[in-house]
Amino acid sequence: MFSIYDEVKLKAFLLEHGHKNFRYAQIEHAIYKDLVTDFDAMTTISKELRDLLKTTCYFTSLKVKSAVTSDDGQTTKFLIETHDNKFLEAVIMRHLSGRNTLCVSCQVGCPMACSFCATGKLGLTRNLDFTEIVEQIMIAVHHLAKEDKKLRNIVYMGMGEPFLNYENVKCSIEIASGQKKLDLSSRRITVSTCGIVPGINKIAEDFPQVSLAISLHAPTDEARKWIMPVEQTYPLDKLMEALDAYVAKTNKRIFYEYIMINGLTDRPEYAKALADLLRGRLAHVNFIPYNPGEGSSDSKMLPTSKVMIKKFQDALEAAGVPSTIRHTMGDDIDAACGQLALKEQEGK
Repeated sequence: MFSIYDEVKLKAFLLEHGHKNFRYAQIEHAIYKDLVTDFDAMTTISKELRDLLKTTCYFTSLKVKSAVTSDDGQTTKFLIETHDNKFLEAVIMRHLSGRNTLCVSCQVGCPMACSFCATGKLGLTRNLDFTEIVEQIMIAVHHLAKEDKKLRNIVYMGMGEPFLNYENVKCSIEIASGQKKLDLSSRRITVSTCGIVPGINKIAEDFPQVSLAISLHAPTDEARKWIMPVEQTYPLDKLMEALDAYVAKTNKRIFYEYIMINGLTDRPEYAKALADLLRGRLAHVNFIPYNPGEGSSDSKMLPTSKVMIKKFQDALEAAGVPSTIRHTMGDDIDAACGQLALKEQEGK
């Protein structure tokens, strides 16, 4: 059997059984526009074809193990089990502005091993197929539809490094942004990377309107290598060279994620170094207060003070670099990436 979201396989199957192209268009509309999740509800196609699809296709290979919503109602975190009994996460964030965002995973675990991240402790189990990524998106679409809400934004900031699963991420973006499918604006899709240079080059070619976020987290090679092993493969000079080329091609502002960890990433000299690094570049920095729940249970890392974050902001403002302090959401439901999967894997 194959996923109903696999257009290539579904079209080939329909052709093989003597159906014209418009049959796929009818099925496509039922799935993405009418949000049908039951073959019997596809009333625009014959019962014979519906019965045939039942024996050949499936809507989901994923199983939602839990869906927990924060006390303020803004965040819902899904713990999801794959067909091979692995665990991943997806998070809906309902912003006060009315914007609804899904944080989606692209891998089971993550190979990047960033020291502050619980997902990094999991290591990489496997890449997710593009249909598994789309299934996460559809879980969110259907969940929000029950609240009479629509999904507006997707961020590839969940478990995994998107650019190490590029082709599957690419296919999922094409489905999310396809006019006859979910029809999300490419500008409302953000892909976050630790700094995989080949992926940055590819996305500039394939999706120049998709937003790019860089997990920077430190402004110098020496500081970055202590918390992000990717630094050894793609040091800052190579990373910034690729990002400058990306901006030259797309003319899009890059979002830099910077986690504030007491005594580690918030040293006073780093404020100036960060300002110097981004001065004159088309950049926006998101300061992320460290959540102790993000790391492993034995981590001694602590969040930085609000005073120090303000000093970093002041340094960037003086350099003409805009910044935002990220509002943390879902702290009461372990919404930090990788937390629930880590607990499930460890049998907690």
